[in-house]
Amino acid sequence: MKKLAIIGSGLSGLTLANRLKNKFDVTVFEKSRGVGGRLATRRAEAYAFDHGAQYFTARTDAFNSFIQPLIDEGVVQRWVARHVEINGVRIVKRSSWETEEPRYVGTPGMNSIAKRLAHDLDIRTNTKITSLVRPKEWQLEAENGAIQDHYEWVITTVPGPQALALLPEKFTHQNNIRAIEMRGCFSLMLGFSEQLSLEFEAAHITNSDISWIAVNSHKPQRGALYTLVVHSSAEYADENIDTDRDVVISHLCQQVTRIIGHDTNGAQHKVLHGWRYANNRDRDTHRPFIDTELRLAACGDWCLGGRVEGAFTSAQRLSEALMKS
Repeated sequence: MKKLAIIGSGLSGLTLANRLKNKFDVTVFEKSRGVGGRLATRRAEAYAFDHGAQYFTARTDAFNSFIQPLIDEGVVQRWVARHVEINGVRIVKRSSWETEEPRYVGTPGMNSIAKRLAHDLDIRTNTKITSLVRPKEWQLEAENGAIQDHYEWVITTVPGPQALALLPEKFTHQNNIRAIEMRGCFSLMLGFSEQLSLEFEAAHITNSDISWIAVNSHKPQRGALYTLVVHSSAEYADENIDTDRDVVISHLCQQVTRIIGHDTNGAQHKVLHGWRYANNRDRDTHRPFIDTELRLAACGDWCLGGRVEGAFTSAQRLSEALMKS
């Protein structure tokens, strides 16, 4: 069986690995210590935060079929929240997700989905691939000096700018990927000893340095301690991605305090995560980028607008193309 390497263990990488494991000898390489990418959950003391993707929808038959077994197993559940839209500090619209399109989350954390999909796969965590070399077959060089070799195909599922850093200049789709501009996001995680009285569990915000506030502890199976997850706007993140983290935390806490009317400086737990490549500036759609001559490919949610379902669909399309090759 010929060998295939996948770089990145987010939803796209794990979907590809599962769909191709009967045709190829698949190895997944992940730079972090755990799988999931932006299907991310961080635990600190007794607090838990989904600091990447907050929820997802399912709008295609293929993705609904994909998540149904996860729903049956209890790995995915519906999140029924009171939702508001806020302009600046003023609520301009209210709704209930009980009567709207279902929003889903992983349980007991978003990374539970990735952990389930990673079962029985060959995944090398803490292995950052830094370059690709092709004497005859592909050779992957890692940051720690290790070399992985004899791969017929290599697929990157990391964000576009990170893929470009790995793919050779003669990769057919270099310019197409370079044209996809990605934007950053800060994720502020706040843990409290007591609940806050809010008018919502999920809020989308405009005209602010904050774009999202979620009562993360309201999601299914999240535990008793009260937590908020706050996402910055893309504009603020892009301007401040390299700013001192304490300065960013202080500023975002001030903004949240203004919006919700509660002093967040009293949070017992405060931590910040910066996502340098969180979302696409534009929501253009692209088919997976495949170079059959070099036997290299790239896919990910960034090919289809950044949604969780886009990560799955991009991987599904790429796997179908490779199964026919």
